[in-house]
Amino acid sequence: MVRGWHASLTRNVGPSTDRDSGEVRIPLALFDVDVHQGDAELVLTRREARGLLEHLADAVTPVRPREAQ
Repeated sequence: MVRGWHASLTRNVGPSTDRDSGEVRIPLALFDVDVHQGDAELVLTRREARGLLEHLADAVTPVRPREAQ
């Protein structure tokens, strides 16, 4: 059973894009707790990458409370 696994961006390696197919490849390092288990690539279509970027931007943008009217 897989427990405690997580992925992090591979250090010093940025994502790459295939201009013909539109694929975006994001290199990841896989860990079990803090022990490196291997490497993999997250491969997304251009549309999937755009959607992921939008979701991540929403997740890290602080939410401002509404002002009383």
